[in-house]
Amino acid sequence: MGKNSDIESISNSISKTILHELLIEYTNKPESLNHLEKEEIEYRGQSIKKIDKAGIDEEDQKIIRIKVVNKIANRLKIRYPDILISGDVIEKKVDEELKFFFVK
Repeated sequence: MGKNSDIESISNSISKTILHELLIEYTNKPESLNHLEKEEIEYRGQSIKKIDKAGIDEEDQKIIRIKVVNKIANRLKIRYPDILISGDVIEKKVDEELKFFFVK
């Protein structure tokens, strides 16, 4: 894959990981928790594998952060309109998680 394709793929899987974490915390459907937890684990594993294969530098990390925040906000708006999470909460969660993913 090319660099832009890597960034897009990584931002997709990281955004799904973080989105599922947020959904676990904010869901209105407790019966969905088990499924959400399994999905979060799967997406996290995919993200780690993709990051390990790609040569991600600090500039790429900044681009990924912007893409991840936007993707989470868009997915919440489109797929989960009943769950309201502020942009500040999303950004804080993204920043916390990216520290984990991009540990050196």
